[in-house]
Amino acid sequence: MRLHRGIWIAGTAAACLASAAVGVHPSSAAPTGAATRASTVDGTYSCRVRRQHFVLLSGTVTMGQQQPGLFDLISVNKSVVKNGATVTVTQFGFSAPRSNLHVDKSTCSRVKKQIPLKSKGLSGPPETVTPSFEGHLNQRCNTKDRVLVRIRLTTSGGHSTHALVAVRNDDAKHKPVAFWNWSPQKLSSWSANGCVDVS
Repeated sequence: MRLHRGIWIAGTAAACLASAAVGVHPSSAAPTGAATRASTVDGTYSCRVRRQHFVLLSGTVTMGQQQPGLFDLISVNKSVVKNGATVTVTQFGFSAPRSNLHVDKSTCSRVKKQIPLKSKGLSGPPETVTPSFEGHLNQRCNTKDRVLVRIRLTTSGGHSTHALVAVRNDDAKHKPVAFWNWSPQKLSSWSANGCVDVS
């Protein structure tokens, strides 16, 4: 499956908005009190994967108000209708202007097992994008029936400021699939041989 990058980015941004509209995202009201301090959430989830056995990862860095930095991961085919348009629902998502992590809990369940937030076992050097180079990255990665996804997201002042994302197959071997190091100004991605850029 080939997707045009511009359409893909527009779709993921719309998905975030649609998720917020249907109540998947917490409120994005202006932060007060404790919300203005730096904090970190760190969790590992086991997620179903579509029958074709692949996940889609999409990330951008901030390039003015027209393109805020964001991250999305899609593991299944799920959509909602918003204002007459069918919009893809992401299983994980966060963006620089917000301080919350969206998790599709009907597809992904939190588990006690933690996987390493490291690039070990993946191809390098990393693929890196910045506001002055590319600005966004979309990848399709082959997987098993389920994947483990660990996200450590740091927020400050009501904004997402840094995240580490690790994806591994949820089977006996737990082979690494992808590792992303994201910030609003720089995104680096290490990936397995079963990952390809979607352009």
